[in-house]
Amino acid sequence: MRTTSRPHPIRRIAAVAAAAALLLTGCGAAQGQPGASGEPEAVQGGTLRVGFGGADVANYDPHQRPQLFPRTVTRQIADTLTEQDPETGEILPWLAESWEISDDTTEFTFHLREGVTFSDGTPLDAEAVAANFDRIVEIGPLAFIAGSYFRGYVGAEVLDERTVRVEFDAPNAQFLQATATQSLAILAQATLELDPERVAAGEVIGSGPFTIESYEPEQRLVLAAREDYAWPSPIAENQGRAHYDTVEISFLPDATTLAGSVQSGQLDFAYILDASTTSTIEASGATLLRTPMPAISIPLVPLLHREVFQDEDLRRALSLATDRQAIVDTVFQGAYVPATGVLTTTNPGYVDLSEELQHDPEAAAALLDGTAWSTVGDDGIRTDDAGEPLAITIQYTGGGTTETLLQLVQQQWRQVGIDLRLEPVADLSEFTIHDYPFDITTWSQTRADPDVLRIVYSSFYENQSFLFGHADAEVDEALGRLQTTVDPAERLEASETVQRLLLERGYTVPLYDLVQFSAAAPGIQGAHADIEGKPFFADLHG
Repeated sequence: MRTTSRPHPIRRIAAVAAAAALLLTGCGAAQGQPGASGEPEAVQGGTLRVGFGGADVANYDPHQRPQLFPRTVTRQIADTLTEQDPETGEILPWLAESWEISDDTTEFTFHLREGVTFSDGTPLDAEAVAANFDRIVEIGPLAFIAGSYFRGYVGAEVLDERTVRVEFDAPNAQFLQATATQSLAILAQATLELDPERVAAGEVIGSGPFTIESYEPEQRLVLAAREDYAWPSPIAENQGRAHYDTVEISFLPDATTLAGSVQSGQLDFAYILDASTTSTIEASGATLLRTPMPAISIPLVPLLHREVFQDEDLRRALSLATDRQAIVDTVFQGAYVPATGVLTTTNPGYVDLSEELQHDPEAAAALLDGTAWSTVGDDGIRTDDAGEPLAITIQYTGGGTTETLLQLVQQQWRQVGIDLRLEPVADLSEFTIHDYPFDITTWSQTRADPDVLRIVYSSFYENQSFLFGHADAEVDEALGRLQTTVDPAERLEASETVQRLLLERGYTVPLYDLVQFSAAAPGIQGAHADIEGKPFFADLHG
């Protein structure tokens, strides 16, 4: 049986960590006087003004929503059993001070830290942990990310007040890392008893350094510091109460407005900035923070339920026809890097497959010559024997860089005879990915573990998997091997097999690696983030 119980020293995360960590900063009320190091000493009090660069997702139940903005909020109000080191990817103790994993990775036994309480005063105990895991399974599709971590869940057994054993009916090697994600944050029993709609609306009680003080949907959300907080993450700098009394979060979907607000000092911190605004941010004297995200590289994904994508050679030709370097240079002014694999370079499962992602329009044309669309018309677009054009439709919301990117891809694919038709729409929420009335889409998922591939590309998960209903036995077999071992080398080998299959069979067209940009006003110290780029508001100080 494998035991992990090593304590981890507190460390400062460097402002430019290639492994993906950092973010945040703000400017608050009082400023501290310089200490011996020349940096201001922390001063308690005041309000940190934060702007989120997007619309309010309006769901603050960590078990439900995978989007970055709500996950960033719940990071402040709810802790997790474990933490993941942004520099090494190592899993560290947090609410669980140690654990054991059975040799077949079907049982995980966690020993809980003493003295932890939720913000309603109730203690963290094994009953609470078990109830959280049961609740995730019970709410089903509402927890489609969190639920995917519990495939084969048998149950959670309370062994004593501070010990809980989680059992699965098959190997589940990814589960330990999953306990470090916000999707498995531990909530108080009082929250678990509420209808999911009320939890989504902000009635969330956790053990974190802040509580939700007030919430006005689409306007602002205010967090209040807990006076008694004393069990921070092992990668946190502040070992006690948050330095700021409150954090006021506003929602600013317009990229220019968000950037201008932090440059002018109306905001103390802006999260997340559009890449197009980064040059002006730096020129203004604000501090720009860059976080490479451990994730699936941003792709275009053929929808296999659409008739046009039954041909594997057509799917493979899309990648060859795509000039990734031109995309990052033209659309993102070089702020991002081209994809060199299915996963980003900071994901622990990354494998360099850049040779498979070369721009080769001649090879793309050769593949297309062997498909039903072998004839090139006078307009340069391929047609089949019936004269039907090779047309691929994508519907998307919003404009800005998304539309600019798609327009460039449209030009690139046209060079090999493919007509990519762009259809901007106001809303896609009424559809699932399996009944989209168009042919191709884009989707990524952030998670610092190769198991993120299983969630998106296995045949198991109706709500999210692109291969659901189109099972590929070899892909599923390799993804299954990710579940059977915690050995890093074996998991990396399985990850490479999956990624090669996804590229060879045209299931994905990786474009670029996602980078998060944030900006902070001068005078704020303590800015850093977890491995997914979620900032530590409690560490910020003037």
